[in-house]
Amino acid sequence: WRVDSIIATPDHNVPTTPERKGGITAIADQVSRLQVQTLDDYCDEYGITEFKMNDVRQGIVHVIGPEQGATLPGMTVVCGDSHTSTHGAFGALAHGIGTSEV
Repeated sequence: WRVDSIIATPDHNVPTTPERKGGITAIADQVSRLQVQTLDDYCDEYGITEFKMNDVRQGIVHVIGPEQGATLPGMTVVCGDSHTSTHGAFGALAHGIGTSEV
């Protein structure tokens, strides 16, 4: 893996309420909390850039790529969100895949 070519962020599992300031422990749903914690752990372990829950760059994964300049023409973009195909508007070959395929 080229970890320098990967970015990650928790998105749909992160609350939009003020409680999010409490971090991962503030996520009420146990499965969502485990998914966010697991993402954090793996990113830390493997040196993957992650826009964590309270990072100002954190957001919906198919939106932050273009916002952060990570989606560029000619790239292949793969992500566990069906809206990833919208990166095609930036000249990228983009595939939205399911969680089990990530």
